[in-house]
Amino acid sequence: MVSAAHSDHSMDIWGPRRTTSLKEARTHTALVHILRLLFTIGAVLSAGVLVGTVINSSLAAPPVAGPTSGLSVTVLSPRFEGFDAHDRPYSLTAETARRRRENVSLIDLVSPRLEDAASTIVQAREGVWNAETEVLELVGDVVMTDAAGYTFTSQRTRMYVKDNRVEGQTPLNGVGPIGEVRADQYEVTDDGRRIVLKGNVWTKFTPKRTRRETTGDPAR
Repeated sequence: MVSAAHSDHSMDIWGPRRTTSLKEARTHTALVHILRLLFTIGAVLSAGVLVGTVINSSLAAPPVAGPTSGLSVTVLSPRFEGFDAHDRPYSLTAETARRRRENVSLIDLVSPRLEDAASTIVQAREGVWNAETEVLELVGDVVMTDAAGYTFTSQRTRMYVKDNRVEGQTPLNGVGPIGEVRADQYEVTDDGRRIVLKGNVWTKFTPKRTRRETTGDPAR
């Protein structure tokens, strides 16, 4: 009886401990699974970060050096507007415009056309517009007309649009109501009121009576 009682007492003592050990084992097993899961996730994330870094490095690799004279995307029917030194508006249009990559202030134009508030129109085959300095370089079949009926032609003209000043280093031919003029070089200043001709200057004035007959004005 004593032995049985002692045995039962031993069972009472070790029973709870066995239960506690099972709980600890299960907890330990769960912890191991969690740690393994976290390790696996960490390894995957580390691999992803490594791959992403390699991809980003590839994309961020410096471009192969090329010529700096490339041009940007072509813009159709561009229009530039501004004001001169006297706050008079002007507009510059063209068939196409392409901004230069090496200098974004320079824009190459095809068939540019400049018109100001005084109805002066300047056209050319090609041109380069400096948007920062508002200087227009015209090349090829440059034609300048004004409201008074004068037409001047040249092959190369530089227009300081902001200052209403024009310079030409190639021969100029002009014709208008009072006659014709030719020169190797020219400069127009004072808002067109002053024209300086240089080199082999030739002029031909039309008599007043002839001008009346040409225009149909009655004699006075």
